[in-house]
Amino acid sequence: MTTKTAIVKKCGLVGAGAGIALFAVFGLLQGALLGGTAGVAVANHIFGANTFEVMAGDLLPRIIVAACMVAGVGVAFAILVSAGTMVGVVAGYLLALAQQKEAASETTLATESNKGR
Repeated sequence: MTTKTAIVKKCGLVGAGAGIALFAVFGLLQGALLGGTAGVAVANHIFGANTFEVMAGDLLPRIIVAACMVAGVGVAFAILVSAGTMVGVVAGYLLALAQQKEAASETTLATESNKGR
């Protein structure tokens, strides 16, 4: 019989792996898109409206947009992997609880059958 902590740890790792897979499928593009949109808004706020028309050759607005895109991808990664890990840990606790109840009921049945002899 495996211990409760081992079950929870394994399920947490499986959940983290599922979170990474979900990030690869859903989070990468959307994180970059939302981060880039936020970066354009920040650059427009700092340098004025129509940043890329007025400052087409400047590097700083582009660096701001790129940094926000990287931050958006990082936030998407953190959210999806953390959520996957939490779901895995909760599933592990439930699985360990079910296994513990099953073992307790088997012990009770074995004790009752020994009393009848």
